[in-house]
Parts: sequence; structure tokens; C-alpha cells
Amino acid sequence: MKSGKRFVAAGIFFSLLPVLFALGCSKGQSPSSIGIDPKSESGHIGVAGRHVLKFNSENKGQAPKNTDALKDWAAKNNIPEDELKSTRDHEPYEIHQVMAGPMTNTILTESTGEKGKKFMWESISHAPAGSEATQDEIDSKLKPHGAAGRGRPGS
Repeated sequence: MKSGKRFVAAGIFFSLLPVLFALGCSKGQSPSSIGIDPKSESGHIGVAGRHVLKFNSENKGQAPKNTDALKDWAAKNNIPEDELKSTRDHEPYEIHQVMAGPMTNTILTESTGEKGKKFMWESISHAPAGSEATQDEIDSKLKPHGAAGRGRPGS
């Protein structure tokens, strides 16, 4: 029985690890501080990603269940709603949680994007900005890796 509790505790620890690491590493590393235009979509989705990481850390490692939950949290924390929407398609970012081995990867994507591509940001990458990807590339990232689980889009 003690072994099972240790396994659960280890799972929780490893699920929170990328969130805590990203928060610790993000100090002073805004998109503009490393040469990324914060007004670009790449930098903008990175800012939204940092908001999601803060939400996660305040909610025991859980990502928002949907964009409305993130929007409500943001309003309580004086975060402008525009920081949670794409600058290109002007829609809220979609939020996905995917199992990546023992860790959970939170992924933000544009809803529609532009010219067949969408910007995507991943918590597991620790990147301060997102990158443009095709829908096939995004679908591949949304598949669970290693442990049982599945991507959960925000609505």
C-alpha cells in the first residue's frame, strides 16, 4: 500500500515539475529580452503561455479546463483578455493537456491561424515564444506519449 502512495506522490511531483521549472526559468526571459518581438504572434502566444503556467501553479498543476476558466481567472488577476487571444485570428487560444511520459505538457494553439498554419506553444519546451506549425504537426503533439492520457482542447 505504501508503494502505491509513493507512486502517486511521484506522479504528482513529476507532473508539477515542468510548471515549476518553467516558472523558475522564465524570470527575466520575456520574449523581448531575448530578441523576440513581443507584438509578434510568436511572442504573444508565449505571454499567454506564461499566464497558463501561472494558472497551473495556482491550481495544483492543472491547466484550465477551457478558455472560459482561463478568462475568469485572468479577469480576477487583472490580465487583459487580449493577452489570451491570437493577434492573427482574434480568437481565444485553445488549451490542451497531453501526457508526455510521467509529465503533463500544456499546449496552446491558435483556433484558426492563418494560411493553413497555427502558432503553438508548449510548456514542456520552456520556450518564451511559440512557433508556427501545420495542423498535422499540432495533431502529432496532441497525442499522448508514454503514459495513458489524451489531449483536451479548451472551448
